[in-house]
Order: sequence, then C-alpha cells, then structure tokens
Amino acid sequence: MSIRFTLLAALMVASSSSASASHQTSVDADGCWDAKDASRNKCLRQTNHSWDKSKITVTYRNTCANRIYAKVCHDQKDGSPDCGAFGIRGYSDYKYYTYNATGDVEYNAVGSDNSSFDWVCKSRWNMKVNGS
Repeated sequence: MSIRFTLLAALMVASSSSASASHQTSVDADGCWDAKDASRNKCLRQTNHSWDKSKITVTYRNTCANRIYAKVCHDQKDGSPDCGAFGIRGYSDYKYYTYNATGDVEYNAVGSDNSSFDWVCKSRWNMKVNGS
C-alpha cells in the first residue's frame, strides 16, 4: 500500500509542476509570458455567452494559474468594434458586454504577472486583436 501512495504522490507532484511549465519556461524579467498552459493551449477561453435583446455578454476565463492580460473585440451592428482590455487573475472569469452586437467576437491574451507592464507584454508578444 505504501508503494501505491508513493506513486500517487509522485504523480501529483509531477502534474502540479507541469501545470505552470509554460509560465516557468517562457516568463521574462518583466513578468511577460506566452499565456499558454503546459499542453500549449491558450489560457484565455470563451466559456459562456448570453443575449438580452441586442446586448451580448461573454464570459472569458483564464484557465492558467498566473495572471493574463486580455484584449477582446465584439462587433457591433454599425460595423464598428467594441474593444476592451483587462487583466484576469489565475483561474478567474471576466464578463464583457456589448450593446447592438452582431455576435462576432475576437480575443487574445498574453501572460503579464505585473499589471504595470501589460503594455510591454502586449508589444513584446505581438498580441493583436482586430488589427491592433
């Protein structure tokens, strides 16, 4: 039974250390990183959206342990985008809403451990949404 426990404990340690492997291997001196998990999937996910007449509310989730800086754009019926940028703590959600929306959304993120360096990280990792 102690062998099973030892193997289970070793597996738990290995999986917990790999969960932040992308952060550990890509983070730089300014706290900028690639915003991808250990499996190389993007940390930012769209997890829900709802409509109330012409208003769309979209829930964005950071599926990684470390903070990310996100930019989202929701298309409006007049052809213009409604864009916003915000930080999302690890394993947290952020809701963004737009009136007169078409339902088309675009989003991207970069890892940014320090909110004072969001603009640095955005530029360094060439994070673009809706052309900018």
